Amino acid sequence: MHSNNRDRFLLEAVLAGDEEAFGRLYDKYVVKIYRFVSFRVGSKESAEDLTAEIFLKTWQYVKQGSRQIENVKALIYRIAANAIIDHYRQSGNEYLALSEDCWNQIVDQTSLSDEAQKKDDLRQVYQAIKFLSPADRELVLMRYSNDLSVKEIAEILGKNPGAIRTALHRALKTLKAIIKNQVKT
Repeated sequence: MHSNNRDRFLLEAVLAGDEEAFGRLYDKYVVKIYRFVSFRVGSKESAEDLTAEIFLKTWQYVKQGSRQIENVKALIYRIAANAIIDHYRQSGNEYLALSEDCWNQIVDQTSLSDEAQKKDDLRQVYQAIKFLSPADRELVLMRYSNDLSVKEIAEILGKNPGAIRTALHRALKTLKAIIKNQVKT
């Protein structure tokens, strides 16, 4: 069964009163959402709190049952993106995107310790991502860190897929130029 179909089946089960079905959606997405959030907030505690809040908001949204949900994954990521924006509005802090500690934690979790070249390449990309505009950085992270499809990113951001493809292409072109300049220096 296709992932989106499986998610919709679980969603229908939740709407029918099966709370365990929401638990299965939670289990499927919690690690991905935590990673999505931790890339952006920089604090493990804040990422954990926001992740819990995101799933609570998702639960509340689903239980309202007032709107048709086409893509559960896109819904959860949209709620996550909005929660991150709210987090920065409430804290008054500037948007971070990636902190060094979060990056080290993620690199270590991917078990690249014995693959020095790959780790070095990842660090180089990390350094370059810092120089992207916040919008470009967000697109690149959604696509390549969170493995979201162009269609899912479009749903999350409320844009059409063609605009996302174009923006992503430009962001990658900019990222390549930044990396090329870093290598020269």
